[in-house]
Amino acid sequence: MVARDRKAGRGRGDRLRVAVLMGGPSSEHEVSLQGGANVAAAMDPTRFEVRPVVITKEGAWRMAPARKKTARFQAATVGAGDSGPPPDPGFDPHDTDSWAEFDSTPEALVELRSWGADLVFPVLHGAFGEDGVVQACLHAAGLPFVGSGHRGSALAFDKVRAKEIVTANGIHTPDWAVYTASELSGNRADHVDEWVERFGLPLVLKNPLGGSSVEVRIAQDAGQVVTVLDELLPPSDSRPTDRILIERFVPGRELTAGVIEDRETREAVALPIVEICTRHADFFDYHEKYAADGAEELCPAPIDEEATEAAQQMGLAVHRLLGLRGLSRTDLRMTPDGKLHFLEVNTLPGMTSRGLVPLAAATMGIEFPQLIDRLVRLAATPS
Repeated sequence: MVARDRKAGRGRGDRLRVAVLMGGPSSEHEVSLQGGANVAAAMDPTRFEVRPVVITKEGAWRMAPARKKTARFQAATVGAGDSGPPPDPGFDPHDTDSWAEFDSTPEALVELRSWGADLVFPVLHGAFGEDGVVQACLHAAGLPFVGSGHRGSALAFDKVRAKEIVTANGIHTPDWAVYTASELSGNRADHVDEWVERFGLPLVLKNPLGGSSVEVRIAQDAGQVVTVLDELLPPSDSRPTDRILIERFVPGRELTAGVIEDRETREAVALPIVEICTRHADFFDYHEKYAADGAEELCPAPIDEEATEAAQQMGLAVHRLLGLRGLSRTDLRMTPDGKLHFLEVNTLPGMTSRGLVPLAAATMGIEFPQLIDRLVRLAATPS
């Protein structure tokens, strides 16, 4: 990689040069574009020199020309339930044909170093976003970045490994089993009967490396289990994963516990709990997360003080156990008797207008531009 003088990143005055990554190959490409545009628009142009970078679904990196300024974001339009016009980031993430294109990640990282990037803000989801791969690349290139490192990201992204770690440390999670495609090469119906006997119905099936609930299904009967299994783990070489996670369905209320870190102390700070009230599904699926008629999010969650404290402590514990950094969002289920179950953790929570971490931060008095500023300054400060 190309070496550079760290002072080069302060191209004009004392502004930090920040590359905002968005897009990527995952099924959450469009959501990432929206979030990336929001993050870019939120940065004060007197303090940051922002360079948007769109990663195409095919893996090419497209970089906007160096910009003199960026539009100022309106805080109320993200995370506060505002229905006003979307923020103007000063660019269209769907219109990038004229941007400089780099076919490989190493080439793109050399360009970011040559430009003098002080740090990178990944607003990516799923594969090559939250799985630790892009984090490992940035680390190898010597580019600081917002969010968890490659080890923590990889652990959190693998739902099986995350469940193993939290369970070993006394945190409840729905009972589960994991199978490989080769283990299910025979009569799948026999396995389904075993699962129904062990876990009951409905039954939850997940791609352990899937993102944003795109590859999560809830089967109501044994026939649906077989159908979902063939969909998520087809008997072919083109399958998206080689494993399937089978999980007991836990009825109850869906909560999410956000965490951000303090720049000065590096201590993890619990955000207010959000309750997710779905409208059309039994769980917080892709439509409920992102559609205009999706779930209703209540913050602070209408639960008692004891339950709030327990949920926040679980979010903090998961953040620490997995070695996460910067921010995270832990998804939980609370049963009618008040017992909390860990479902999964997100290391790069959404930054769209439906984002739950921005909502919780705003409830705490941290508006969106302040949240982005805090995350950037944290990443730019040596630990």
